[in-house]
Amino acid sequence: MALRKSVLEAVLRVARLREQQAAAQAQRERKRLHDAVAAAAQLDDFAAEYRGDVSRLLEQGTAVVGLVQNTFEFARRLEATAQEQREASEPLKIRAVEAGKIHQDHKLRLDGLEKIERIEKRRALQALFARESRETEDSVSSRLFGRGTRQSPSRSGLA
Repeated sequence: MALRKSVLEAVLRVARLREQQAAAQAQRERKRLHDAVAAAAQLDDFAAEYRGDVSRLLEQGTAVVGLVQNTFEFARRLEATAQEQREASEPLKIRAVEAGKIHQDHKLRLDGLEKIERIEKRRALQALFARESRETEDSVSSRLFGRGTRQSPSRSGLA
């Protein structure tokens, strides 16, 4: 029984460690994905600002054709880079989903092992309570039935 308990504890320790490692890996993958998507969104925001600058320059009437063309070209390059960033984040998205699945698998395995541990602990407690109950019953019955057969020291003439 002690060997079974120690084996279960060792398996649980390993399962907890694997679950924690899988959770950390999934979190890292989600962070990488979030950072890549945020970088693409930031590039889109910059491109929108540059396009807005062109509109302001045109409204002020101080726009030089070369400056407007350069600003539009830079905004277009920012948007292209943002699109490349989004396309590059697709493998990150797949890795994040896979890491999440692996974490979920380890979590479910750990939950199952913890359930087995609770069942084993409950069985051990039930066995302990049953043994204590039997010992108590034996003690009470031996005292009850033992008094009827034993004589007190005063009755046996020793007192």
